[in-house]
Amino acid sequence: MRNGEVLAAELVEECLDAIGSDLQTQINAFVFVDAEGARRAAARVDDTRARGGALGPLAGVPFGIKELQQVAGWPDTSASLAFSGRVAEQTDTLTRRLIEAGAVPVGLTASPELGRSSFCATPMHGTTRNPWNLSLTPGGSSSGSAAAVAAGITTFCTGSDGAGSLRIPASFCGVVGFKPTNSLVPRGPRHGGTAGNQAYGPLATTVRDVAAFMDCVTGVDDGEFGSVPAPGTFLDGLDDVPSGLRLGYSADLGYSRVEPEVRSATEKAFTRLVAAVDATDVSLGGAITLPDAGPAFRTLSMLDVWDQVRDLSADQMDLLDPSVRQYSDVVREASFDDYIDAQRQRAELMRVVSEVFDKVDVLVTPATPVTAFAAEGPMPRRIDGEDVDHWGSLRLTYPFNLSGHPAISLPVSHDGGSPIGMQLVTRRFADQLLLRVAARFEAAAPWRRLAEPMADHR
Repeated sequence: MRNGEVLAAELVEECLDAIGSDLQTQINAFVFVDAEGARRAAARVDDTRARGGALGPLAGVPFGIKELQQVAGWPDTSASLAFSGRVAEQTDTLTRRLIEAGAVPVGLTASPELGRSSFCATPMHGTTRNPWNLSLTPGGSSSGSAAAVAAGITTFCTGSDGAGSLRIPASFCGVVGFKPTNSLVPRGPRHGGTAGNQAYGPLATTVRDVAAFMDCVTGVDDGEFGSVPAPGTFLDGLDDVPSGLRLGYSADLGYSRVEPEVRSATEKAFTRLVAAVDATDVSLGGAITLPDAGPAFRTLSMLDVWDQVRDLSADQMDLLDPSVRQYSDVVREASFDDYIDAQRQRAELMRVVSEVFDKVDVLVTPATPVTAFAAEGPMPRRIDGEDVDHWGSLRLTYPFNLSGHPAISLPVSHDGGSPIGMQLVTRRFADQLLLRVAARFEAAAPWRRLAEPMADHR
């Protein structure tokens, strides 16, 4: 596109054709499309190039936006009938910066209601399905974004991650999902989260695409409390992996149930990773036992949901899915002591995680304890032969939302038609190191992507 070999308008039409195809009908990745807006944006890019003007680093690239994020003039329903008809009054900082980099927004991708599950089936939009196997979920809550990238509709989409919502769908769909250090990517201008668990980031085809994305969106947003300066470029030096790295593997973080096929696939991938970066394998064995911060996570997540729904009328509350409404029911019984206890549990978790990074530079785990389950849900209640609660399939991801550490999911294998992802975690604000290690693994062990969307299911 930059050399004039292809026009931005052509790229956008290819994307729109895919969204209008049987493929989109089957997977239901996009829930709103602004075709004319995308065509106008592409025309501006082509006009700028024709006049010899400067093009942004993502000029002409179509992308989708998770429907929990805001674009001025687009629907802002949070996938809930309770907010039906609401329209965004502003564009969030992440999306605005991507547009300023020349990328072309084409529409909104599906999410479960208020992002509260790891599958996507809502009264508002129906069920979103996994491109590798239509009977399975793409994961959540960045469900449509992962499905769109896996199916080849777009090369990247935006997402958010409050408990694993970038990494889980990346694992289930065989794409790359990156949760940056909390606060590294601004979420403004009026992000309503209260707990500090949530991070914005990309789902993309490759680690290099993730790096290009990050170069465009980091940096202080003065209107957002806690946003931080950009750490420097992610693309430059992506191939430069430091020598002498220490890598450690934990299948379960000392407390999670994990399916045997997931353990096996990620253990083998870890061995390949150690060889790819010429690292030292620090034998962790049972040395890692994270405290179960589930109660803290539930308390803080409950407050985030309450922040979104507390102003609803009784009639609107009745429109919420019961699994979402229960958050508001529980919050009325919570106390200041519950909140203080949650923050203490978070502090203890951070202490233990920091001790892990005294031993290793990169911690490696499965991205999820399970492979993709039924598209319509429910969340798994039995893992590796034992009963688990609603949070059982999130136990390898949500600790790093509470602690704020950067984490990435890389595709490594299949099982029964569902990809399996490996999670890499490193110190807070060492995001560049994490992407360099991930890129080296990707180059050494290329992932077999679908040559044609839905090729196995036509």
